[in-house]
Amino acid sequence: PLHMIGDLDHATFSNVEHLSLDFVKYSLDPWIVRWEQSLQKALLSDSEKGQYFVKFNVDGLLRGDYASRMQGYATARQNGWMSANDIREKEDMNMLSEEEGGNLYLVNGSFTKLADAGAFANQNSEKEEKTK
Repeated sequence: PLHMIGDLDHATFSNVEHLSLDFVKYSLDPWIVRWEQSLQKALLSDSEKGQYFVKFNVDGLLRGDYASRMQGYATARQNGWMSANDIREKEDMNMLSEEEGGNLYLVNGSFTKLADAGAFANQNSEKEEKTK
């Protein structure tokens, strides 16, 4: 892409970002797959191929802009499919301890532990059963 060699005549912040993502996906990725396969074939014995594999990590190149990442993480966190440590791992940050709640999966609303979701409703129905 022209922006990668310094030609920014027709560039905006938004399209430069998407051009960079396209470059990784459509230009680099086919080569990366070839390199991974070649390295695996050349460096690993037959017995090692079942245990190990070669993989280039291009997540940093595909991250996108900060605001989009944070919005995506917020959605994932609020809907219970990412913990704080899952997010911190993707951002190359140190993990939080178990006591600090690093591995808790929360649900939207009251930010209750996923395992406790619906516990309040169960308590109310038990009380109703006792009063009958």
